[in-house]
Amino acid sequence: MRTIAELIRWRGQRHPDLDAIWYEGSTTTYGELNRSSSELAGGLVRELGLQPGDRVAILDKNCPEYLELVFALDKAGAVAAPLNWRLTPREIKAIVDDIKPVLLVMGDEFKSQVAELGVKTLTFSELPRGGEDPRRDVDGAVSTQFCTSGTTGLPKGAMLSGAAMLNTGLCLALEMPEMREGGRSLVCMPMFHTGGTGWAIWSMQEGMTVVIVREIDPPKLLDVIVQQKIETALLVPAVMLFLTELPQARTADFSSLKHITYGTAPIAPDLLKRCIDMFKCRLNQIYGLTETAGPFSSLPFEHHEGDKLLSCGRPMFGARAKIVGSDGKELPPGEVGEICYQGESLMAGYWGRPEATADAIRDGWFHSGDAGYINEDGFIFVKDRIKDMIVSGSENVYPAEIEAVIAGHPDIVECAVIGVPDRKWGEAVKAVVVKRAGSALTEDALIEWMRDKIAGFKRPRSVDFIDQLPRNASGKLLKRTLREPYWMGLERRVN
Repeated sequence: MRTIAELIRWRGQRHPDLDAIWYEGSTTTYGELNRSSSELAGGLVRELGLQPGDRVAILDKNCPEYLELVFALDKAGAVAAPLNWRLTPREIKAIVDDIKPVLLVMGDEFKSQVAELGVKTLTFSELPRGGEDPRRDVDGAVSTQFCTSGTTGLPKGAMLSGAAMLNTGLCLALEMPEMREGGRSLVCMPMFHTGGTGWAIWSMQEGMTVVIVREIDPPKLLDVIVQQKIETALLVPAVMLFLTELPQARTADFSSLKHITYGTAPIAPDLLKRCIDMFKCRLNQIYGLTETAGPFSSLPFEHHEGDKLLSCGRPMFGARAKIVGSDGKELPPGEVGEICYQGESLMAGYWGRPEATADAIRDGWFHSGDAGYINEDGFIFVKDRIKDMIVSGSENVYPAEIEAVIAGHPDIVECAVIGVPDRKWGEAVKAVVVKRAGSALTEDALIEWMRDKIAGFKRPRSVDFIDQLPRNASGKLLKRTLREPYWMGLERRVN
């Protein structure tokens, strides 16, 4: 099985009456999902002339129609390009201009955001249907293109083949026997991430019923976990924290919950203990990137102890990891350098960016931009970021993009954006700003000024005003110096 279209065809034939999706009280079987995605694929090809390789952007919160479209596009040979619905219209337009999709499919609530994008738009209900499965999916072809970003702040589309996505699913299944045929898997991470769409696909590989939550509202999420008897879920530590802080969680019945996978950030030891005590299930940490089709390393529950708790585990089946120095040579165990990955889940490259692709993938190895080391037993320890990326509540935030926006304020001389420790979000975005002499600009005023210019999860939570930014003799900004006071005393410089 090498394409996600093959996956849903096979499941539809093998277990046509098994529930594939539960969403807000309604269910869809694997047989129904296979048939409806074929009819949709046929309609897109016949009525809209969709061609192999065409990009179709998707803008909506989690819903069954989202997954159905992903499967339909693969059957039609086209590429699903999910968009982050949290972005501002200006940010969405920049990504659309880069992707150049032939069609943008959106949820009804996003109609006002796509009025001036210069691309054909349809809601899910307006999509044409009819005809048979076009069967245009090809082994090795790109099936999904998730947006990531670089330190320049420009959006990049990481192109993932169906084989890469399915390989990740097979590796996860080997790590997590709780992913079983007939089980119930929670999909609450946004589908514009691999953690959303990917987790749904990986659960379906094992024949699970995916229970979709449109967006994260902790009290409602808790109710779904209990009432739908969720057995396994992918969560981020911030969401786990929100759940444990709910008073009703103390008496909730979590007896069906067998396993929680968490990622995007290491978990604080005190939160881990609270989760173990409250959920009474196994926990598994994963580490990976969009470019690696999600996780490639795993820290199983039995290794959640001692120094290993600071690790993100060991490479999963078939994955290879190494640490290289600035000269590109592999470093011995215990020495910190850049974490590199090689394996079957590697992206095909960045859409329309051959130079960025060549820089990221060298001699078959993907260079993550994360700094860390591998110990004698093969456990990977992430220590810092070679690049300046901030991870806040599972969202990747790139300082250069925010700095470019802040620099447009008339009272700003220069600025730097850094990540600082945050109990709930892992890291919070902080702006360190030098303002013009005599300016009365305040922290609240600057944050408010950015409100319609950049998405909420990217906006700084705090602003420090200083007289000048630290630089070395050659004038290079010393972000490490800016970050140091906030991370002092912490073992790891990512959170």
